[in-house]
Amino acid sequence: MQSRTVSGLKAYGIPIVLGLFALILVFLILQQNKKIEALESDIAGTQELLQGAQATKEKVDQPFDSKEHEEILQSRTVSAKKIGAEIIAVEDVLTSFYKSNEPLPDDQDEYDKIVKDLEKAKAENTRLTNATEGDHIQTWKLNPEWTLKLESIVTYQDTDNVPVLFSMTTKSGKSAGLIYAVYDVVNYKLTNISRHYTTDGLDDEVDVGGA
Repeated sequence: MQSRTVSGLKAYGIPIVLGLFALILVFLILQQNKKIEALESDIAGTQELLQGAQATKEKVDQPFDSKEHEEILQSRTVSAKKIGAEIIAVEDVLTSFYKSNEPLPDDQDEYDKIVKDLEKAKAENTRLTNATEGDHIQTWKLNPEWTLKLESIVTYQDTDNVPVLFSMTTKSGKSAGLIYAVYDVVNYKLTNISRHYTTDGLDDEVDVGGA
């Protein structure tokens, strides 16, 4: 009886051992395949890095054209300096005419020059701010002796609208007020203009009889 049992165990034991061996073999093969896949992935990644490094090296090896680079930056840079200087010149002429108690000159040539300068300033004011005929008399400066200065000297890149700030100072050096505006780069205009005067500025306003 015992002999039969041993024989049966031997008969069943061999397939079991072979099955276990097969499972172990399959497991080892799967593990090895995973390692191979991971290795292949690492190789592919390394190749991509090498290709990227080579492309970067080729760009670096190319001669750097500083002039071309400067031109590109300038084409993308927006500054309110130019339009600021233009509107200041306009305001100087308008204020000198509309905020002055001085009589017009009797000399015809001097008179004609003043009128010519005024008409040019009004045209520029319309071009820069869309001012109408009735707007020209509403000068930013309330006194021709004030100094109007552009405070926004920061440059911007790739933008269509730039905030700008102007300061106004009395002849004695006191703050007369501020002018806020938005520089419309595309249309070359100053928009959303708002004026704010200090007490010193209002006290220093020239009285021209409601003009």
